[in-house]
Parts: sequence; C-alpha cells; structure tokens
Amino acid sequence: MAFSVGDSVAWEWGEGTAEGKITERFTEKVTRTISGTEVTRNASSQEPAFLIEQEDGSRVLKSRTELKAA
Repeated sequence: MAFSVGDSVAWEWGEGTAEGKITERFTEKVTRTISGTEVTRNASSQEPAFLIEQEDGSRVLKSRTELKAA
C-alpha cells in the first residue's frame, strides 16, 4: 500500500497498536533523533520511510513495511 503525507497509519506496538499521521516521507537513508535516541531507516523509492506524529505530539520513524492504514 502506498502512503502519503497526511495519511493516518497504525503499527504494532507492544501488546497492541499505535496510530499517528504521516508528516514526512523519505526515499533515501534517513536518521532522526527522537526522544534522545538516533533512529535510522534505509529508505528507498521502493521502500520509503515515514516520520509520523502521534496525537500526544511524540514522533516515530517507520518503514513502509511496518505500517498499515488506520
């Protein structure tokens, strides 16, 4: 499934799922510092990565394969 900026997505988190909205899309290797931790995804045009903002304002960096439509 193709995702775009503004889409609502979900991913597995612990015993359940988490949700958020895509704020950025990446098609090359990307590293972001989130909550003091460096997170890297080896994105490509075939397998993009996404910066996602959750309702509480926290951010996560996820690969396309980790996501599903919310």
